[in-house]
Amino acid sequence: MQTEQVNSKQWKDCLKYMSVRMKEQSFNTWLKQTSGTPADDNEFLLRVPNQFVADWINGHFGDLINEAFREVLGRDYAIRYEVNDNGNEDRQVSINFEKQEPAHSPAPKKTNTEGTPSLSQRYRFNSFVVGDFNQMAHAASLAVADAPGITRYNPLFIYGGTGLGKTHLLQAIGHRIVEQFPNKRVFYATSEKFTSDFITSISEGAVSRFTRMYRDVDALLIDDIQFLTGKESTQEQFFHTFNSLYHYGKQIVLTSDRPPREIKDLEERLLSRFSWGLVTDLQAPDLESRMAILYKKLTSEGISLPDDVVRLVADTVTTNIRELEGTLIRLLAYASLKKTTVDLSLARKLLSDAFPKQKKQLTISSIQKMTAEYFDIDPTMMKAKKKTSHIALARQVAMYLSRSLTNSSLKVIGGEFGGRDHTTVIHACDIISKKMAVEPAFRERIDQISASLLY
Repeated sequence: MQTEQVNSKQWKDCLKYMSVRMKEQSFNTWLKQTSGTPADDNEFLLRVPNQFVADWINGHFGDLINEAFREVLGRDYAIRYEVNDNGNEDRQVSINFEKQEPAHSPAPKKTNTEGTPSLSQRYRFNSFVVGDFNQMAHAASLAVADAPGITRYNPLFIYGGTGLGKTHLLQAIGHRIVEQFPNKRVFYATSEKFTSDFITSISEGAVSRFTRMYRDVDALLIDDIQFLTGKESTQEQFFHTFNSLYHYGKQIVLTSDRPPREIKDLEERLLSRFSWGLVTDLQAPDLESRMAILYKKLTSEGISLPDDVVRLVADTVTTNIRELEGTLIRLLAYASLKKTTVDLSLARKLLSDAFPKQKKQLTISSIQKMTAEYFDIDPTMMKAKKKTSHIALARQVAMYLSRSLTNSSLKVIGGEFGGRDHTTVIHACDIISKKMAVEPAFRERIDQISASLLY
């Protein structure tokens, strides 16, 4: 027992040495959760939560650990990693990149056209800002996208708070698989769509068509899986869908706002399966990462702001990436309306005074009314089925602003526009973003509508 305490202190001393030589969030993500002890005179045993963490530490911090051994313990060690079980029901299985031989699939390979139209062009890996706060989830997502169904990252379960990038990573995985493996079929859906499709299949007597749609795929990407809670029949159907895909070596990626063990009213057999592969989280970004996100957003929009203004925005919004970008849009919208530039003084005034007050009052209904006024149409047309080009554009603008300026989900936004599907909202946002990027006059018009709503 005494030896174990001495050995434990040795690793703690090494951790203390390394903690001041790397970013705090990176240290907390990768090394703080480990424990270690010399196994013999030549080998040092490191215990880690899963093999993925072992691979990452070995590839990114191996030199730093060896430096700590020399500086703190006065000698070199060979590192041996051990996955630590600890009796946790959510433990991660051992992970490697050797090809797994899946069971023979009963269906022939199909093209990947169905399901992928709902992937937004904005959500790709090259537009995802990587920092200490999300690097583990990003690395795991890349690994899955580069070798779907081959690694043991199956299922990959990504969880985190609202606006931290879960949907971005999930759809980026879909895009990359489609690009790299043209013959693989990818299907992306929210848990609400899964539920809706299942209910529709029952009412139309077409359950077999539903099962083919969700099971005859190479990669199934389901967003916000926590919304299956309390839906017993849907859970039963997803359980069989999961089993079928897993049995045939197909990739499954899920997102949630919480880890599996914290999802209430979900069947235990599902929660257990969600933890078979890798469970990884997205944390709130640190200051440097928030600034990087803002700079990337400005670059993509072809706009520049003073560094001190960017720093102020990053200091003001600290927990939600979507809200961080929305705050930036508000500043730019005000500047466009007032025909002025955003300096530090103006930014301070807007962020400390107008922004918090207006944010609470903004609703989808108010966005629809203001947009209708700018486009000179009847506000009821926002929910109508009429599809003239002028009305359709106004409706798409209102959807874009609802997504940018509120925290409403895609489903809620679609519902407020005459019960439209979430994919319609995604499509509208893509159209408006592209139009703004190539038409300065149109961008100014959108900024004016935004400013009128906010100020």
